[in-house]
Amino acid sequence: MKVLKKFFSVALALTFVFSASLFYALPNVEAKGGSQVVIAGALIQGANVVVASSGTVASDDGQYHLVASNVNQAAPVGTDVAQVPVSAAANFSIPLAKDTANSMLFKKFTVCVISGGALKPVSNSMFITNPEACASFAPARMDYGKKGVLPDLLKSVADLNQPADLGAKQVNINFPLSRLNALAGFDYSVRKYNSLGMQVNFIILVDNNTPATFVNPYSMDAFGGHNNYGLNAHTDDGVNALQSAASYLAKHYSGIGYGQVDNFIIGNEVNAWYLWNYMNCGSNEVFMKEYANAFRIMYNGIKSENANANVYACIDHQWARAEASYYVSGKYFLTQLNSLIKSEGNVDWRVAIHPYNAPLYAAGAWTTGKNVSHSQNSPYVTMANLDVLTDFLCTPDMLSPTGAVRSVKCSEVGYSSANGEAAQAADLVYAYLSAENNRYVDGLVISRERDHEFDISQGMLSGLTNLDGSHKMGYEFYKNATDPNVIAQASQAAGVDLTKMITPR
Repeated sequence: MKVLKKFFSVALALTFVFSASLFYALPNVEAKGGSQVVIAGALIQGANVVVASSGTVASDDGQYHLVASNVNQAAPVGTDVAQVPVSAAANFSIPLAKDTANSMLFKKFTVCVISGGALKPVSNSMFITNPEACASFAPARMDYGKKGVLPDLLKSVADLNQPADLGAKQVNINFPLSRLNALAGFDYSVRKYNSLGMQVNFIILVDNNTPATFVNPYSMDAFGGHNNYGLNAHTDDGVNALQSAASYLAKHYSGIGYGQVDNFIIGNEVNAWYLWNYMNCGSNEVFMKEYANAFRIMYNGIKSENANANVYACIDHQWARAEASYYVSGKYFLTQLNSLIKSEGNVDWRVAIHPYNAPLYAAGAWTTGKNVSHSQNSPYVTMANLDVLTDFLCTPDMLSPTGAVRSVKCSEVGYSSANGEAAQAADLVYAYLSAENNRYVDGLVISRERDHEFDISQGMLSGLTNLDGSHKMGYEFYKNATDPNVIAQASQAAGVDLTKMITPR
């Protein structure tokens, strides 16, 4: 999907602790308005949700009131679901009630008191952080390897089973929510690739055919004029729709007959708001909050059905720079997403990135310089400096709730044969070697199996085969990317020893 970036950029320029066994670590939270009550966490325990708080604030009725709010609400708006006497250490226990009208699965919890006859929030707000505890399924993950490809789903091409011939162990499938009620084709593809020993990654998108309920109101001023749009966690109807969709998709593809999807990527190059996640919010802060709210819904819905699924936020290759068609740089996006998620309950989200070359159409995936360096101020992250991203994720503030480094999926990257098939082949080999030598990378998905007509019109011939199905040099090189002879040939084409251009992690 990166190929449209240059085209549209030009166009735009012109126009937690209640016990050590329950929490990994006490989150860094602050109560609202400088109050003295702090919710350490909200966890599913059996059929209940247990919310633990500490601190004392006077209440007119001598009670703490636990208010459960939707993601688009702020306490005291919501439902008063439990009351306990004011105490320095107050615990609430309420029924989870999953799959009922009273479900607490997607709620955020806030301690309130009665003051002047009305409820007043006196704590931070916290979501459930272990939705996997109520999961219906926990299928063994198909983590068979990092090599991946975006397959051509045209039947005449798909029937060739070229991803299997390539040795691919994972594939991407773009899933627009407009297709939520038409899953037969997706069922076929997921089962097919699973049967060939491949893990499936679903990319959740809001396209031009998606029902308005799923479309963020900030997207509606130009709906129909962009590629993809923001998920709607802004309105009550949107919240309900996303909750249902996330749970339904995760359950449907939990290996119970329709195939198994291990990984869900929420949106495409979300930081590139104008091109790939259109939301005309007017500010970075609102934009990030809208995405974080939608991500929270998708995460809890997916993990509550498939405990072993991974859920990713997606950025493009712009790291420490933003341009006119971007709200935020990738680094800022991840920093802010991390802050928003942690403030309301840290969870195990992952990162999907599209580390294309910079410039986009250039050859030489190993090339570093002014725009691609090993500094955290590097304007771009490509396969040559993927260490910039994974080093950033190794910093203490970015770690997962268990203290682990969040994994990275290079979920879309491609190289054009317009620079010559040998140049494309060398880039493919280098990209694979780079991914294999970074332990924090869990996948490299090459875009794409076959050239695409629109890509060609934009000068990007990133397929491993031509339109007529004939193999390019890159097909065989990607297939045999670890073969010493192939590495030597790729290095000769590159003019450098590719093995010496790797930055291991």
